Amino acid sequence: MRELKLIQINEYELSDRQRSQILSLLNDCFPGYFEERIFFKQMSQERLLAYSDGDLVGHLGLEHRAIRIGDQWASIFGIVDLCVKEEARRQGVATELLRAVEEKAAANGIHFCLLFADEHKLYQNAGYTLFQNDCVWFGIDEGHSIGLIKRKLTDCMLVKRISGDIPWDETHIVDLLGHLF
Repeated sequence: MRELKLIQINEYELSDRQRSQILSLLNDCFPGYFEERIFFKQMSQERLLAYSDGDLVGHLGLEHRAIRIGDQWASIFGIVDLCVKEEARRQGVATELLRAVEEKAAANGIHFCLLFADEHKLYQNAGYTLFQNDCVWFGIDEGHSIGLIKRKLTDCMLVKRISGDIPWDETHIVDLLGHLF
């Protein structure tokens, strides 16, 4: 693969071409989830797009939000729908996308990067820790609000400390103060 070019863009600034490229990549990587929209539950605030030779080869959505960990407020970047085109996998694209988000987080005093994933190896190799906290979030299902959900999330929540000394402890309830991303 040639040199990777990363573009950070606000969701509302995406061109029709970029939306089409993102939709194609998401449908290739997550068949059956996205249909005709470029988000699963809710739109991201920003996107980080990875291009090689003008071709979109990687993507992630980014959400900035305040959450509560027990009684403590924390600022997070939520990483959403990280995916890489099949022929570009195992070439460092996902690692580069994560690195770029973490650098942005560090430069802006963000406490944690947080994501939910079934596959953990990439993230654990990048310094993320798997936690199993009781969590509270606003449920969205098939485009409809379904209310607050409180449940222990096992085997999917990965967290990386970026700055500060706020403790992340599995005995604390994590309130996402919004939808699960």
